[in-house]
Amino acid sequence: MKRINYIFRLLVLLTFPAFFACEREINPEDFAPAAVDFVYMAPSIHYVVGSEINFINRSIVGSAWEWNFGDGVTSNEKNPVHKYANPGTYTVTLIVDGGLYEVKKKLFISDIVPVVRFTSSDPTIIFNQSEVSFDVLLENPENKEVSFNWKFPVGTQGEGIDENGASTLNEPTVVFGSIGSQLVSLTVKIGDKELTPVNVNVRVNFNQPARTLYYAVKGGNIMAKKLIDELDPTLNNPFDMGYRSGKHPLSLQFSGDWLYVFDAGTRTGFTAAPQHLTAGDGEIFAIYHDGSRRESVIENFGGDTFLDFYYGYVDQQEGAIYWADRRQGIFRTSVNTRNRKFSLSEFKYFVQNEWTGYYANGIGWGNINGPFLKYKGVYWWAKNSNGAGIFRFVDSDILGRNRIDGDPIPASGALFVNQRKIRGMVIDEVNEKLYISTQDDWRIRRYNLDGTGVRTIEIVPFDGEGGTTEGLFVTGMAVDVAPDGSGYLYWAYRGPAVPEGVDPEEYYTANPSHRSGIKRIKLNEDVPVVEYFIKDVEVYGIAVDNTAR
Repeated sequence: MKRINYIFRLLVLLTFPAFFACEREINPEDFAPAAVDFVYMAPSIHYVVGSEINFINRSIVGSAWEWNFGDGVTSNEKNPVHKYANPGTYTVTLIVDGGLYEVKKKLFISDIVPVVRFTSSDPTIIFNQSEVSFDVLLENPENKEVSFNWKFPVGTQGEGIDENGASTLNEPTVVFGSIGSQLVSLTVKIGDKELTPVNVNVRVNFNQPARTLYYAVKGGNIMAKKLIDELDPTLNNPFDMGYRSGKHPLSLQFSGDWLYVFDAGTRTGFTAAPQHLTAGDGEIFAIYHDGSRRESVIENFGGDTFLDFYYGYVDQQEGAIYWADRRQGIFRTSVNTRNRKFSLSEFKYFVQNEWTGYYANGIGWGNINGPFLKYKGVYWWAKNSNGAGIFRFVDSDILGRNRIDGDPIPASGALFVNQRKIRGMVIDEVNEKLYISTQDDWRIRRYNLDGTGVRTIEIVPFDGEGGTTEGLFVTGMAVDVAPDGSGYLYWAYRGPAVPEGVDPEEYYTANPSHRSGIKRIKLNEDVPVVEYFIKDVEVYGIAVDNTAR
């Protein structure tokens, strides 16, 4: 009997609330938030200015509705339709039964943005040859009158294209008259409203394979320019590779099919402890020669900024990447390395300041690194403070430990010890010449490989970035040399700032060599004449792809 009594009491407790449910007053708080809800939808997947947006009331309570669309417009319809006149993020509010219930949702309305497309029957677009057709995808929800205003580079030919490259056709077909990244601009007017102009870059190539100069623009992108002497320079425009240069890409190296970029990160000078331990943001990355992809090699984000990637060299024959940190030494890894996070446990020093007989014999503690390269099995390591010069050694000279008294100085020998603070360095292997830029006296010089036969190429001030102790001066130097010894030396030059209150054109008229850009000289001239290859661009690293593509 006790068991039956317990069961009866349990049933009463479980069912008791149900007996009185029909008698209880209904309060708003008894409903879940989903009891008041709405959704919205447009005719297309984009919510743009002028689109009819349907607001669908999914509330399961209420009988009176008040909508506030966030743009000053309201409605009392249950399921209203609304258009927005301006782009922006709006808060849409639905109030039910005079404020008894309320729900808010965000809605982003974008402006109408034309999408420009181009096609060509040629797989590679060639200047003065390939026809390129343009068309536009355009949302026009209110079916207003549309007009087009195209702007093509001067020299572009095609029906409806005037001498200034302008066209009002809906779908123009053109032939570009120069190579490089062709900037095409389109401004569309819908009704009385002019939309924000849209730009598109079209890669237009030369009609023959040519070598390429790559360069890293300060605060900009990696660029490429074909080395074509027979083409009118005004028709030879650079290609935008579509990838950011980085913060301080002091070195570029080309090897195989890849351009390697060595970015020293934001901080290139001294950073006090302990901030330097987490201030690193340098990276080595590689870009395929045609710009089709970018791959990270090693990054140092959040690491020690003194271990960022200051100067680099790629040995194609060996298949190795070398790079210098700020002051301590050189590292080495395979050209196949990808997507690695830098750590001293994984990447060991190849050589450090103290690991050769040069330590205390030219190289000092904390000796700031300059460029690094390898020529005929000999390493050339430039330094520019606490002992400066170029220190040459071979593999057997690397001690793998700190130098002690009695360790020999490498037989390859050093150049310009405590004389020249080297910031740029390249070897012309055909003519066997060494070119350097020096921080201590702002000079570009040419030497024989033994350091004799000096020829001063240029003496100009630089922009002063980095200060007098660790100034960056010329960082990129590259040689484009033919088997017969002809060709050019290229170097990056960032000129001093135009004095405040001085008109730039007046300043550059008086100081023509101070204009930033990429300069060059012919390799086989006894008295080289400096000329600009590219003007009015600030550049860090540069590199040459000697393969004609």
